Amino acid sequence: MLQSITTFRVIQRCFRPERLRNCNLCGSNWWRRQGRRTLNSSCGHQQLVFPSQFPDVQQPRGNLVNTIFENIDSRSSQVAVECSESGRTYTYNQLLDATRKWAGFLSILGLEKGDVIAIALPNCPEYPVLVLGANSLGVIATTMNPKNTKDEIANQLQVSGAKLLVVTPSLMGEVVHLLSSNPPVQLVSNGPCNIPGTFNLQDIVADPSGTRIDPIELTERTISLLPFSSGTTGPPKGVQVSHGAIAINLRMISHPSVTATKLATDPFQEPYMCVLPFYHMFGMLIMMFGIQQGAKLVTFPSFQPGQFVSTLRKHRVRTLHLVPPLVSFLIQSPDVTAESMTFLKKIIISATPFSSSLAQAFKSKFRDDVFLQEMFGMTEVLLASANPYGGERNGSCGKMLSNVTAKVVDTSTGSALGPNEIGELCLKTPSMMTGYHENEEATSSVIDAEGFLRTGDVAVIDNEGYVKIVDRTKELIKVKGLQVSPSEIENILRQHPQVGDVGVVGVPHERQGEVPKAFVVARNEELSADDIHSFLNTRVAPHKRLVGGVFFVKELPRTPTGKLLRRELKLRAGEVEILRSQGRYEQLKI
Repeated sequence: MLQSITTFRVIQRCFRPERLRNCNLCGSNWWRRQGRRTLNSSCGHQQLVFPSQFPDVQQPRGNLVNTIFENIDSRSSQVAVECSESGRTYTYNQLLDATRKWAGFLSILGLEKGDVIAIALPNCPEYPVLVLGANSLGVIATTMNPKNTKDEIANQLQVSGAKLLVVTPSLMGEVVHLLSSNPPVQLVSNGPCNIPGTFNLQDIVADPSGTRIDPIELTERTISLLPFSSGTTGPPKGVQVSHGAIAINLRMISHPSVTATKLATDPFQEPYMCVLPFYHMFGMLIMMFGIQQGAKLVTFPSFQPGQFVSTLRKHRVRTLHLVPPLVSFLIQSPDVTAESMTFLKKIIISATPFSSSLAQAFKSKFRDDVFLQEMFGMTEVLLASANPYGGERNGSCGKMLSNVTAKVVDTSTGSALGPNEIGELCLKTPSMMTGYHENEEATSSVIDAEGFLRTGDVAVIDNEGYVKIVDRTKELIKVKGLQVSPSEIENILRQHPQVGDVGVVGVPHERQGEVPKAFVVARNEELSADDIHSFLNTRVAPHKRLVGGVFFVKELPRTPTGKLLRRELKLRAGEVEILRSQGRYEQLKI
C-alpha cells in the first residue's frame, strides 16, 4: 500500500504542466530536475540543460522609453545625471524634457523608425538623452569609442548606415568631411562648434521653444541599439539589440534575489559612479537601469584617479560597477583608503573573469563585508548570470538569471554535457540579440537550431547551478573589458610592405587585464618594433595598440591548412616574458 501511494505521488508530480519539458535530443516530454542530469523515462535520453533557479519575469511590451521612465513622476525634481568634471546636471524632469526635444529635432531632420544615429562621445549627461530620444522615435543608436580613429568611425558609419553622428567639439575637425560624403552624414557637436552645417546638442535640448515628441507606439521587437562586437570571432559586427531585450533584462537584474538596489524616494537616492563607458553594453545597461531605478548617475568623461576617489567620498557611494582592472586600481592606489570606502556595500563586476586572489586582496585592504557580486554577460545576450545577493562565491559568475536557460557542449563534438563537465557555454534568453546586422551567415553560425547562442566561453556548471568561466574558445583579447579582435590588427599590419606574416594574441597585463602582443615575420632585417608601432598606432584606438610588445620570429605556428595556432602562440608569448625577466631574451628561438 505504501509503495502504491509513493508511486501515485511521483506520477502526480511528474505530470504537473509547469514541470513538463521537451527532451533536447528527440523532443518528447520529460521530467526535469533543475541543474541536474535527469533520465527521461519515455525516451531514455539524459537531459543536459540548466534552467534558471529564479522565478520567471514578464516581458515588458512596447517602447523601451516608457519602461525606463515609468516612475519618473515620483522623482521629477531629483538629479538624474551629473558630470563629475563640469558639474553640469539634469533633473529627471529636465532629462525627460531634453529627451522629448531631441526626438523632436530628429523628426524635423526627417529621421524615422529604423534609421540609425551614431554616438562617439565619452560619458556625459547628454548620453541618455541621445539614446532615449532616438529610441522614442524607433530610431536606432549605434555607439562607438570616441577614441576610435577616423577610419574606424567611417567604417562603422558605413556598415550601420548611420545618417547622423554626435561627437565632441574636439573631434569635429576629424569628421567634418562627412558633411559632404556620399551619402552625407549630419554632424552634431555636444558643445559649441563654429563649423557651418553642424548643430550644437546642448543648444537643441536647452531651447524652450523646441519641438517635443513623446515616445511613439512600437513593438518590443523594434531594434533599440546597434553596438559593435566581434562576437565569438572575426571583425566587429553590428549587434541588433531590441527594445524588448533591454526591457526584460532590466527586470531580470532587478529581481530581489539578484539586486538589492533601493528605488529612489523623497529622502533617498542611490548614487552611481558611471566610470564604465556607455558605449560598452555593460555601461549602457548601468545607465538605463540607474535611470529606471531613480539613481543619480555621476558621469566620468575619462578615468582620473584623484577625481574618482574624491567623488567616491563626496557622494557616499554604496554601489560600484567595475571591471577587474578597476578593482585592482582600488587595491593598489594609496589614495583609496578604508575610510574612503566607508559607505560602500557592494561592487558589481563583469566584462572579464574576476579572480579569487583579487577578491581576497580587496577584502584584506578594505572590509570583509563588502559584497563582491560577479555577473556574466556579453553584447549578444546582455547580462545572463549573477551571484545571488548575499551569496558571494568568488571565481564564479553566479546562477542563470530569470528566464535564462544554459547548456554546456563539448567543444569538439557539440554534444551536450552534464554538471561539472567543461565545455562551451551556450545560452537561451529573451534578452538575446535579434541577430548580427545584415549578416545572416554570422548569425546562423552562433545560434543553433534550438535557439541557444554559443558564447565562445569555456565554462563548467556545478550541481547547484553556479557557472565558472575557465577559458575562451574565441580568440578575442579583452583590454579593460573592451573586446579587441586579433584578426583586425593582423589585417592592418599585413598592409605594411615589410611584414611577411603576423600573429596577434593577448598576454596578461597587471592593470588592463590583457593587452595585444604581435609576433611578426619580417621581410628584411631593417624592420623594427618602432616601425610596427608607428604604423599601427595611427590606424587604431589606443586599447588596440600593441602594449604587449612586438616580437620578431622566423615563422608562425600554423596547421597544414594554414590556420594560425593561437594557443601555441600564447604559450610562446609566456616563454618570451619568462626569458625576458631572466635576462635570457635572446635564447628563445621560434
